[in-house]
Amino acid sequence: MPTHDSAAAAPSAVEETVVNRLLPLFINAAGGDDDLARAMIRDQIATYEPSTAADVLRIGRIVGLRMSAVDNLRLSMTLNQDPQSCWRMAASLSEEADQMVRSLNDDRRAHRPLAAALG
Repeated sequence: MPTHDSAAAAPSAVEETVVNRLLPLFINAAGGDDDLARAMIRDQIATYEPSTAADVLRIGRIVGLRMSAVDNLRLSMTLNQDPQSCWRMAASLSEEADQMVRSLNDDRRAHRPLAAALG
């Protein structure tokens, strides 16, 4: 689990916007600790190694979809909802996140030869 010190020293405005939008999905997991939730989000974003502001936005969506899938399952247990429906929704959110990861990786592979030629 990340500590308060794992947050970036000077996050970009884009990263800060993404963190603020994801905060409600992480606050319960962080025991209500806003700083810890922010550190957890930044840790998740860093896992995908963003190199541009566009990467941060796409990765934020991936992280949000994954946490929404987990949250959907959590809520289904507490709100007495149809388990099959909740599992389908979670699977759908997870699949959408997987598609975005594949797209991110495809874009990175496509840009590597260009970067090498320019570098």
